[in-house]
Amino acid sequence: MAVSKKAAGVKKTRTKPTPDKVKAQLEAAKKRVEALEQKAYAVEIEAQIQKSNIVAAYNAIKAALPKVSELTLLSAIAKAVKVPRVVVTQSDPKPRKAKATKQ
Repeated sequence: MAVSKKAAGVKKTRTKPTPDKVKAQLEAAKKRVEALEQKAYAVEIEAQIQKSNIVAAYNAIKAALPKVSELTLLSAIAKAVKVPRVVVTQSDPKPRKAKATKQ
């Protein structure tokens, strides 16, 4: 049976990272920080929405105009509060994969 180099205790020599590799690591780290910031802001926004009466106002408008779709209502709200370049779309729900049944 052959013994691999790793199992035999032979260590790979450490090489100095190239500038391109360091830049790639930096970009990956920046993306992780940005994703974390977005998550933090999302939690803060959700908390502020819970404290406000936005949900009650939305439900009141929806009840007053039952024939208006949610997409149209959200687009109108975005336009009313002057949010630039908002596109509200809805896609078909993706079906879940069926779980394998145990027999």
